[in-house]
Amino acid sequence: MKEWLTASSRMPGRWHQNLPHWLVFSFIYLILATAVGALAHRQAEKLIEDSATKALSELSSKLEIELDKFRTLPKVLTLHPAIESALLWQTPTTIDTANKLLSRYNASLLTDAVYLLNQDGVTLASSNWDAADSFVGSNYGFRPYFQEAMSGNPGSYFALGTVSGRRGYYFSNPVYVNGEVRGVLVIKVALSALENDWPQSDFDFLLTDIYGVVFFSSQPDWNYKTLAELDTSVERQLRSQMQYGGISILPLTEAIDIQQVLESRYLNISHQASQGSYRQVHQDMSPIGWRLFALAPAGMTTQYVLWSLVLFTLFFSLVYLISFSWRKTADARRALAAINEQLEQLVEGRTMELRQSNAQLIEIIEKYKQTELTLKRTQNELIQAGKLAMLGEMSASINHELNQPLAAMRIYTENLPLLAKREDLRSIESNAQEILKLNKMMAKIIGQYKLFARKSAGKLGPVSLAETLSASLAILDNKIQRTGAQVVLVGNGEQVQVMADAVPLEQVIINLLNNALQATSNVPHPRIKIDVLEHSGKVLLSVEDNGPGFSDEELERVFEPFYTTKGQGLGLGLTISKRIVESFGGEIIAENLSQGGAKFVVSLIRNTTQD
Repeated sequence: MKEWLTASSRMPGRWHQNLPHWLVFSFIYLILATAVGALAHRQAEKLIEDSATKALSELSSKLEIELDKFRTLPKVLTLHPAIESALLWQTPTTIDTANKLLSRYNASLLTDAVYLLNQDGVTLASSNWDAADSFVGSNYGFRPYFQEAMSGNPGSYFALGTVSGRRGYYFSNPVYVNGEVRGVLVIKVALSALENDWPQSDFDFLLTDIYGVVFFSSQPDWNYKTLAELDTSVERQLRSQMQYGGISILPLTEAIDIQQVLESRYLNISHQASQGSYRQVHQDMSPIGWRLFALAPAGMTTQYVLWSLVLFTLFFSLVYLISFSWRKTADARRALAAINEQLEQLVEGRTMELRQSNAQLIEIIEKYKQTELTLKRTQNELIQAGKLAMLGEMSASINHELNQPLAAMRIYTENLPLLAKREDLRSIESNAQEILKLNKMMAKIIGQYKLFARKSAGKLGPVSLAETLSASLAILDNKIQRTGAQVVLVGNGEQVQVMADAVPLEQVIINLLNNALQATSNVPHPRIKIDVLEHSGKVLLSVEDNGPGFSDEELERVFEPFYTTKGQGLGLGLTISKRIVESFGGEIIAENLSQGGAKFVVSLIRNTTQD
């Protein structure tokens, strides 16, 4: 650069020979400054756009993660029997039970409200039933989330509360009773909880619906305004749905529609004290139908260009001084080194920001993986808990099986000192052999229960049905003998293999046999029939008993979680059994026998590789 400027001052010609050097350099400076300004303007816009896009992506991820925590909760909450009872009977008792249940849900979930609507959209029960702004009795039939759920689909919707006046996001799910949608369960999440995560930045952020109506902004006076004029039909629709209450939605810009806003690089806001031009960057949040806008004041670009021109002027002045004063070369080099150091710091700072962003992304991915592992681990622990609960129920039987050999061992042991005094070695040897035999028998008994209590390997493969039945009957043998039940095994199960996991399959069979033993405990001649039948590539294992059978209500709810007819236990045995069988790709059903008693049929996939 220095050599070029020096050479240019010596070029032949008339145009510069009589001009002062400062005027020549001034002319060159104006040309280069114009180029630098244009380049700086483009670079500033790109930096602002990149920074805004990054901020929008991070904010969008936070919002979606926050909302996804609540998306599936309404479906889970509808499984509680109190919800169905409130819709079916609508008595003061059932409504009061539902109110208290929803209040507990709301407190534990940290949501704004949880409420139950009937088929007409009227609130039957609510978590705020005892508050001054209670939802009970309010009709929300006009809300889209209610209409969507009544059609059988989960719903979601943003709106201002008609009673509370607080903005929130609503998640809804249909409540099925006897296969029919009889009501809707709704969870309201207060968006005010997201204000703590609102980014601190030089940008202004807007959160709008698909029509461009602002419902969350870093500028409070922009809330409930629109970025473009609303079509009459859209405005009428928003009023009918009471999405933003009864307020008038005024435009912030002169755009005729939202498409014009999206296609414009700059927005001219003309609202009260917030007037000005802004560089806009937006991002669609497609799963929930929102748009995020980041607005950068136009002055940011101007400021960047001015600073670039200042730096360029300094650099050009240094070059000018170097070209005329060789003695100051060392000083000029130090100044350039300082400028380079500043640029390196800027690059290093930018690199550090990118590293932090990458670290945050890796952390989010790791959390997703940990959540998935935790879910799988919880499911396995639930199955193991059901198995241990079953062992607890059979503890009396285990105690009885071990007490008999223990008592015999005690008698043989007490006889040993007497036999030793008499030096009856043959009797001592006989007693020792009996003690050893009893010890092996106890080890075998304990081994059976130990095998049953072990955790599953979690892999499907060929399993011998006959061996699994034999192991299950061996564990329940003492209980079968104590109850006097006759267990009959029929069908061709000797050579049959099914695709399953041996440990949880054994748990299912033991649970079905144990239920049959409990059902026949008060029958004069208890009888249990186990049948194995092959049909169309499936293996059907049925367990029948001659107990009292099920009532219609019991038969319909027998696989529901926490439902039990025994008056004891958690009511999870059949629920866990159903999930285990379904994890094998099979199914389990319950039915009553025409001659009396109950029957469970487990359908499993037959292993065809053994053929």
